[in-house]
Amino acid sequence: FQRSQIRKEKSKSKLGKFKAAVVTMVMTMLVCPAHNGCAGVLTYRDVLLDSINYSASLRVKSEDINISNAQYRSNYAGMYPAINLTGSAERYENLDNRNEGNLYSINNEVVGGSSSAWRSGFYLSGQYYLSHWYKKRHEVGYYEKIRDSSVHQCEVELKKIIKDVTEIFGAIVEGKIKLQYSDKILNRLSKIYTVKKEAFRAGQFSYEDVLKAEADTVDSEKEITKIRKELTEYLERMSNFTGKRYSISDTEIVYLPITGLPSIISEKSSIEGMPEYQARRKELEAVKKKEKANANNYLPDASFYARYDFYGSSPDALDCALNDVRQSAYNVGLMISIPIFDGGVKKWRHRQSLYEIKKQEESIRQVINEKNRDLKILRSCYAEVSKSFNHYKKLNDQYRKMIEISNKALSLGERSRLDVMELEKDALAVERDCKIMEHSVAVYEKQIALELDYKNYVSEYNGDWACKY
Repeated sequence: FQRSQIRKEKSKSKLGKFKAAVVTMVMTMLVCPAHNGCAGVLTYRDVLLDSINYSASLRVKSEDINISNAQYRSNYAGMYPAINLTGSAERYENLDNRNEGNLYSINNEVVGGSSSAWRSGFYLSGQYYLSHWYKKRHEVGYYEKIRDSSVHQCEVELKKIIKDVTEIFGAIVEGKIKLQYSDKILNRLSKIYTVKKEAFRAGQFSYEDVLKAEADTVDSEKEITKIRKELTEYLERMSNFTGKRYSISDTEIVYLPITGLPSIISEKSSIEGMPEYQARRKELEAVKKKEKANANNYLPDASFYARYDFYGSSPDALDCALNDVRQSAYNVGLMISIPIFDGGVKKWRHRQSLYEIKKQEESIRQVINEKNRDLKILRSCYAEVSKSFNHYKKLNDQYRKMIEISNKALSLGERSRLDVMELEKDALAVERDCKIMEHSVAVYEKQIALELDYKNYVSEYNGDWACKY
């Protein structure tokens, strides 16, 4: 009876484990699509594309482009003539009985009969401002340049997203490298601690050496905890950009290769092609158009107009008045309005435009100075990191040769296993730093390429569609 009871409990336990596994599998399948991503391979191209597709700030800038384009189109539509068709149907009651005659003038038309009647009137009118060619045209040009500037502002936001994602991806790869080699170094430190502990029992090492080995192991474990914490934070920051979930253990990261710097004609032409410079330049062109429009406001307004009138009336009913509609008048003419005094409104608007032009010229000079400074900093950092990487490569090769020599000496009994493990631990630290430097060089190459050749860089990662209208 006890054996059968034990079998039943084991079968229930297996069934419970099976149900738990099924539930876990189903929840994983449901949760992964809900969060738009699961564990897998993490590449630089994927995170860039996901960030561009997921970014809400980029969508805001894209809608700003559509708004600016709509403003430009609505102002450009003002360059066309305005044509209107207006009609009315009414019942008119004359309350003044002093006029006993039979002739009445309605809308400048002499009509007979009673003045109280059903009336209908229609007129087709059109007006075209000839002054739009020297006033409105420059205002339309202002909104066109503002639209172009909003396109470059969107590119500035896209560039900022790429820079942030590149920086975070670099930090994730660096953390992954540190974590990978810290585990290997901890493994060596644990073995060293075990060997020293056994040697202490044999009287070959002092207790202080054992405590130091134990402290090194604990310190390495503490460092691993810190690295995992930082790596988790960077993965969460990446999730905010891409909308996908990442975990330290389940995410495999593909490192960036070293490809070299892009070839450019000159840094001046590169700066002029940057979206920050292009946005300021379009804003300068916009305020120049605005200044021209404000200056031309002193000129007279001239418009050509025409109107064609139809009129009908009947004392009987509204349908009779509608059936009686006939041509009544036709007007065509040229209207000119000359501004004489407005309290100084036009003067100060023109003065404001001149100040805005000076401001935009200074902002362009500011952008050039900032970008020159950023490029110098990036190039100097790239040069220093490249030198460090070359030094670490040489040092890493030397440690490999030293390990080979130590292993041969170990096989001949000339070196102890503990000395070889100490050397392997130091070699792992050097190899870790060498890989970190290699990846840092690749990250700096991406950052410099983004600054010097923005359009080709964005088009290489299929991100040039984000700021079009």
